[in-house]
Amino acid sequence: RDYNANIVLNNLYKYTQLETTFGIINLALVDGIPRILTLKELIKYYIDHQKEVVTRRTQFDLDKAKARKHIVEGLIIAIDNIDEIIKIIRSSYDDNEIKGIFLEKFGLTDLQSQAILDMRLKRLSGLEIEKLNAENKELEETITYLLSILNSDEKLIDLIETELNEIKEKYGDERRTKLAPDEGEIDIE
Repeated sequence: RDYNANIVLNNLYKYTQLETTFGIINLALVDGIPRILTLKELIKYYIDHQKEVVTRRTQFDLDKAKARKHIVEGLIIAIDNIDEIIKIIRSSYDDNEIKGIFLEKFGLTDLQSQAILDMRLKRLSGLEIEKLNAENKELEETITYLLSILNSDEKLIDLIETELNEIKEKYGDERRTKLAPDEGEIDIE
């Protein structure tokens, strides 16, 4: 009761978890070698890692879009020549023979031919051509966009920045603790 409030507060800071200080060691693996990094180096290596991750992901998406576009182009050719395609399928017994005829007559690759053979004839209707043309156009736009990301460091950095801002919006909240410089040892009095 007769104690000075500042002395009591300083004792609380000193002997409890009310105020905690801790040091940080930025130890990280750089090219398989453990190194202690400065904050600037830590950020640089993180951005380099993000560039690699986004580049790989974009390349994967690009390869997937190109593969789908290839198949869609084959399906468009099949729908344009539907009567001949059906006649060839009915007259042949072997899938390899059909693929060979498709290659000769229409220039279809093995993947395109297999996609046509796997498709139900109902899907080769006139309405399907509009969907395929729309999908083909959408795939062209996607491929163009993905190539622009891979060919431009500026767009790559913008994409990384956008993704980090989305993470910040989704998971970020106000700081709950106060950061203050260390004022040295607490003087009880």
